[in-house]
Amino acid sequence: MAAYSKFLTARYSTMAGATAAACALLCLLSKRRKAAALQGKKSGRTSSNEKEFKKDRAMVDRVFVGRICRILKIMVPRTFCKETGYLLLIAITLILRTYCDIWMIQNGTVIESAIIGRSRKDFKRYLFNFIAAMPAISLVNNFLKYGLNELKLCFRVRLTKYLYEQYLQTYTYYKMGNLDNRIANPDQLLTQDVEKFCNSIVDLYSNLSKPFLDIVLYIFKLTSSIGAQGPTIMMAYLIVSGFFLTHLRRPTGKMTVTEQKYEGEYRYVNSRLITNSEEIAFYNGNHREQQTIHKTFRKLVSQQKGLVLLQQFSKKDSAFQI
Repeated sequence: MAAYSKFLTARYSTMAGATAAACALLCLLSKRRKAAALQGKKSGRTSSNEKEFKKDRAMVDRVFVGRICRILKIMVPRTFCKETGYLLLIAITLILRTYCDIWMIQNGTVIESAIIGRSRKDFKRYLFNFIAAMPAISLVNNFLKYGLNELKLCFRVRLTKYLYEQYLQTYTYYKMGNLDNRIANPDQLLTQDVEKFCNSIVDLYSNLSKPFLDIVLYIFKLTSSIGAQGPTIMMAYLIVSGFFLTHLRRPTGKMTVTEQKYEGEYRYVNSRLITNSEEIAFYNGNHREQQTIHKTFRKLVSQQKGLVLLQQFSKKDSAFQI
């Protein structure tokens, strides 16, 4: 309880800084929105792709869940397959890692008690237990990393095979490149974006399952130790701060989509330079292409700077939640 009160004191002493950072971030986002709206009014026109993008906003709803479920059926086609085995391996290692964390907290507490009580015998015994448990804990972490990396690779293999079967069937590649301009960079979508999507799905699985298990175990431990009032207050605080952080991070999805769009444009202008190098050299268009590449790269860097700033403020605010 003393350690918990010290933690609360340290957290609430810096709450003013978190509030100031959140207010500064909201002001920055409102300025960016006003500038974007003013620029849209000055231009007076919007392309069809941008209109479709504004209509089809990224949000977690029934359509999003349905699409994710359809993609998951592609990546995990059967109940008993290699991907299911890796999912079970990750789940087991996450449970073991949670119990390892609880044991390390308890062992660290008794080591501190031995130091305060000046018990050299207890200090040596618990310190030896800590050293002896390190190989087992390291083995659990290594198995967890192995399962995550293998699952990412398996998901990418399944999804890539399915996409290329659809892409190279009934002249789809020709239609996308010559008849339909809605997708300007299929090479990036089939390579880089597929890898990022598979990595994000696996990270989402691990980042949701372990905190949920930790919350259940910690609430059970705290309820049995200090009663239900403390865990109830903590859960109410987590729910309120979670809603606040969700509202604060809302522009992150749109900014990430815009960043990937600029990544595709930057990759496209470079590939266009390689494809049309003979014509560009004949007409001496290297300076024009250089200006185009630099302009595209500056847009990408500006977008990444804004996203990094938003993520940095979000991480600082979320540090006060946990």
